[in-house]
Amino acid sequence: MAWISIIGQFAFFYWLTRRAREHAAEYAATGMLRSPLYWSAAALTMTLLGVALYMAHVQHQGPIPWLFWPLVAVLIIVILLLRRALKWRYPV
Repeated sequence: MAWISIIGQFAFFYWLTRRAREHAAEYAATGMLRSPLYWSAAALTMTLLGVALYMAHVQHQGPIPWLFWPLVAVLIIVILLLRRALKWRYPV
């Protein structure tokens, strides 16, 4: 019975990979992958992920310092603005 679940997971991962390749091909065709806006949004998204994971780590040792919450809010706002700029510049 477990092998059915494993086959289903691999099929799902294969489907995700195909879909990601199609999206990457569309982005490359429009020139979006060379855009500084795209790479800035990707870097800020990874920064937000890192801050969130660090906050989860710090929470086990005590309360989260108040400085992280405005940082998270600012990162989210900037990422949303960059995404909107990308949608405006590259309507894919």
